[in-house]
Amino acid sequence: MRLNDFNLSTIDLHPALTLYWEQADRNLPVCNLQTRDHSLFLITGTGRPLTLDQFRTRTQQVAPNVGLFVQATPPTRLYGYRLVPHQILFG
Repeated sequence: MRLNDFNLSTIDLHPALTLYWEQADRNLPVCNLQTRDHSLFLITGTGRPLTLDQFRTRTQQVAPNVGLFVQATPPTRLYGYRLVPHQILFG
């Protein structure tokens, strides 16, 4: 999935939705973002998850055609997301 695809598909969603990466049997909060090698990496951690509004604010200056990945070993390309109450789950 590219950044502009994600932004276009979430334009009408509530900005307070929190972002998580669905991994195996748990949901890891997306706490930070990093650009590298023409890609946008979502960094998971134990902190407070980013909201959709925070994500949009932090990616305003990022090229819209960058691919979305989760910072993992190896990095995981994101192909979509799903909505659950109050959350966006990347998968």
